[in-house]
Amino acid sequence: MTTDFLPAFLIGYSNSDFTLPHEVVLPDEAPDCRQQFTHMGARYSGYETPRHRATTPRADGFLYDHDAHHWLHIGLKQRSAVRRLRISTKWFTGNQVRAVSVYLIDELTGSRQLVLDRVPLQPDADHEFAVSGLASECLVECYYEGGIARIQLFGSPAEELLPVRPNLLEGAKISHVSNDHYGNPAMAVAGQRKENHMVGWESARTGFGERALFHLEKPAIIREIVVDTYLHRLNPPLSCHVFGLNEGDASAIEAHMQQAPRWKLVLPNGQEIIPEDFQAYMLTQKYLEHGARQFTIQLHQTSTKWLPLLPRGELAPDRYHRFRDLACPGPITHLLYMHYPNGGIHGLQAL
Repeated sequence: MTTDFLPAFLIGYSNSDFTLPHEVVLPDEAPDCRQQFTHMGARYSGYETPRHRATTPRADGFLYDHDAHHWLHIGLKQRSAVRRLRISTKWFTGNQVRAVSVYLIDELTGSRQLVLDRVPLQPDADHEFAVSGLASECLVECYYEGGIARIQLFGSPAEELLPVRPNLLEGAKISHVSNDHYGNPAMAVAGQRKENHMVGWESARTGFGERALFHLEKPAIIREIVVDTYLHRLNPPLSCHVFGLNEGDASAIEAHMQQAPRWKLVLPNGQEIIPEDFQAYMLTQKYLEHGARQFTIQLHQTSTKWLPLLPRGELAPDRYHRFRDLACPGPITHLLYMHYPNGGIHGLQAL
């Protein structure tokens, strides 16, 4: 293997129901999996999508979209000068992706450079492309569907690297955990994608809004929140919510938690209901007493002490979410992380 291989990880992808997609960025060659099978059929290593991305049924026929595509979003472990790109369709003999477009994205400068434009891929073959650009990420558009065994980038670290910031949740005391049925918040703080199975903090399905309070070691300003749903493909939460508190008196925390953001119901007639115990209210279906079978659930905040760093962040399955558009009013001593309604996260960082 060439020594200038650039370590990478999979930030997100459109769909890879047939395979474990994180294998697509591994440095080795895809193994021979012939005569190996899973419940999905023949086993392949890498990335493989379902069929018919470009074709949508209509009552009078089918809509065909030339620009429809699947995608892979790859992150480099460090900002680099990319000089070469290798795309392998090894062992995909008739179900390979037919063509790809590739963008190099640089977080530092904000540039987005198209380096390959719908270049055809051959079945069961290694493709080498000379490219040039500074990048911290790589976006691969797949036309239209199919498999890719490996995507490997080669080059060298850039002269100006992205700053490395510590996870401020490491070493923090954790309290007020709503549910730790499978794992716990500390396991999410430690999540580093070292496993090829789900691990982290996952709540039971009976949860209706989970939370954990992190007591930081010292006051800090949070610039970025990372929520990683790595390998939680069918059970991630739908959203996350992060609030900060600046309170030096440890004895006051319980009183603040009584005023922490909580969930409420908004009925079709506009009536608002704020249950004392939202989980119990939902599980016992108390809303039926109001004749409500459909309603809106919203986050309710009463105390101005809780600073909304991330009022709402949408979460997707098996994705490395980076939330950077945060309100940064000043240093906080406590961070309240919430997600709704339940599910699992692999990693959690406050940077």
